[in-house]
Amino acid sequence: MGIRAFRLKTFLASAGLVAGAVLVAAPAASAAPADGVVQSPQADRSAQGQAEKFWTPERLRGARPVAQDVPKVAAQTRSASPVLTPGGDQFGNAQLARPYTSDFNTRVTGKIFFVNPRDGLTYVCSGSVINSSGKSVVATAAHCVFQGAAGQSVWSQNLIFIPSYDNNSRPLGTWSAATFWIPTTYFNHGNDGVTHEDDVASVAIAAQGTSKITNVVGGLGWVPNNSGTINGWDTHGYPQEMYGGQNQLHCIGNGRDAGGFNGDTYLFTNNCVAFGGWSGGPVINGSNQLLAVTSGSDRSTNTFYARAASNTWVAVLNAAQAAGF
Repeated sequence: MGIRAFRLKTFLASAGLVAGAVLVAAPAASAAPADGVVQSPQADRSAQGQAEKFWTPERLRGARPVAQDVPKVAAQTRSASPVLTPGGDQFGNAQLARPYTSDFNTRVTGKIFFVNPRDGLTYVCSGSVINSSGKSVVATAAHCVFQGAAGQSVWSQNLIFIPSYDNNSRPLGTWSAATFWIPTTYFNHGNDGVTHEDDVASVAIAAQGTSKITNVVGGLGWVPNNSGTINGWDTHGYPQEMYGGQNQLHCIGNGRDAGGFNGDTYLFTNNCVAFGGWSGGPVINGSNQLLAVTSGSDRSTNTFYARAASNTWVAVLNAAQAAGF
């Protein structure tokens, strides 16, 4: 059975109502699609500073999971089989040891917060710092940064990244986004509530004075392509649904290249079940390299989907690097 036929198309972002929020106005148009990517308007330093001030402790904690878009009635969640994570629960997930700053993979993983201008709600995703020529890139899912329908330029606002986020604590600071890149293919089909193979994004992180995020936090290496059987990887994230979003969790899995559309791939496994808020979290191999970012989870067939790095991923990373990030 093809991957499109049986997957449960669910977003893993979470949302919360913004009470009395003052939002950063989004420009009407994005940069023109070029070389397989689309860039969001770039935030100026004033907007970046406003984003950091916007995220009070109350707003950080106030996000809650959104309802699944498809299907309208969620399928029964099945347990992971088998559970490979030491100390893992029935879904394969286990809390990571604190402090998160003491281990490389927990240190570079963090929580993304943003406002969707379409509904005025606050949302949360996961992400990770990766190595880039400009030392300023975070990898996440496209649906965390792009909110438009097909070809419609609507981008997340007030987006920040908090590495090693720990129960409302910001041990390595708060970092504002300067701009984002997503694949042109994702821009063309839009953020439609469906899990897609091209659900990847690079987030350019603004420097704090002379400090760049990769120099402060570290960064994962990345794999330009992978296929076949990929075993023993470790995915990290901050699931809001089921787990409250205040702790960093991980899951160890074995997977395989499931094959997708247009030569793209999914990483398919039965060992991990991702929940709302895990979107964009890294899938890491034993060499501290990013294999994929989390996109969705099929609750009915006990599978976990992450976008395996390939042609669309390389384009969004190269665009960020070409821009100096």
